[in-house]
Amino acid sequence: MESVPDLPAKETIAPPALWSGGRAGRATPHSRLATPVYLARHGQTESNLLRRYAGYSPEPLTEAGRAQMSGLAARLALCRIGEVWTSEVARSRESAELIGGIVGVPVRTEARLNEIRMGPWEGMTEAEVARYYPNAWALWCTLPDRLELEGRETLQSVSRRVTAAVADAAERPHPVLLVSHVAPIRVAVLMMLGLPLSTYRRLHIGNGDAVLVDRAGADVRRLGETGSVRAELPLFSAESSLA
Repeated sequence: MESVPDLPAKETIAPPALWSGGRAGRATPHSRLATPVYLARHGQTESNLLRRYAGYSPEPLTEAGRAQMSGLAARLALCRIGEVWTSEVARSRESAELIGGIVGVPVRTEARLNEIRMGPWEGMTEAEVARYYPNAWALWCTLPDRLELEGRETLQSVSRRVTAAVADAAERPHPVLLVSHVAPIRVAVLMMLGLPLSTYRRLHIGNGDAVLVDRAGADVRRLGETGSVRAELPLFSAESSLA
């Protein structure tokens, strides 16, 4: 029988000053222009189509997913990307290698970009999770930052590792593309915008989507757009959290 503990005390996440390479201080423009960092979600997989939590499975991209990555590479051609960092998970590595091969830059794995550990939910569809873990699912859909399950990584934990990776990428001498999953990208965007993790499920990041992190301006924009992602966050959303 499912058991969900009392709501844990809400953990406080460091303010946007975390983006200055971990150094304390105000979230103000740095002494030099911050290097652009791009975050991109991997291409489509069969699990995405089935609304299944793929976790760390070795499944490849679909044909549509590979096409998404080719299209994204073309859009990134003028961004002067110097290197690509990718999650160690197969679907992210395949995506990064496709982009790196087209753009002509090296690709390296970065564990801090890995998928969120979903514990007992991995391999299950959203419908199955709702059926077998109704209380936890209800909490995940309403207050995702408060959910704690044995074997499952919290959003706070994901936030700590992915924001550190973005901060390191911003210290590189050339723009870096980080290829990851929906959970790490969502929390990275929310932290950059100074928004609470409770709004996690309101942010849409589709397969092949990419955003530009403007660390100096503490803002995030979708690739090729000028408006802030902040402006598009709805008050309520039924967005999927599938990776």
